[in-house]
Amino acid sequence: MIARKLFVTAGGAFLGFALGVATLSASMSSVEYVSFNGAVRLPGVTLAAGTYSFEVMDNIEGDVVCVRNRATREPVFLGLTLPVQRADRPARSLVLGEAPKGEPIPIIQWFPRGDTRGHQFVYPR
Repeated sequence: MIARKLFVTAGGAFLGFALGVATLSASMSSVEYVSFNGAVRLPGVTLAAGTYSFEVMDNIEGDVVCVRNRATREPVFLGLTLPVQRADRPARSLVLGEAPKGEPIPIIQWFPRGDTRGHQFVYPR
């Protein structure tokens, strides 16, 4: 009786975990990889040259974007963004700002895979 109860409890816990993982992975949008040949900037962080994944965290309230280093999969940016809309599909997925010579260029907006709905990064003033 105790063994059966333990088996049912363990089975339920495993099923709950499996469903949770499936829900988490299904709720995350597709990932877009972007490579930079020089340093760029996001609010509070500078990204060195390399490849990064950009993804919208659909399972979190608000317009949250996560940027990860592709090589290590470690998050380098996780933050709220403002929704932005464009009438046309941009040729490039990133809108870059200007920076003084020698400073990393800021990423202003990201439009996933040329979508007309994008995400504007919020920089402190």
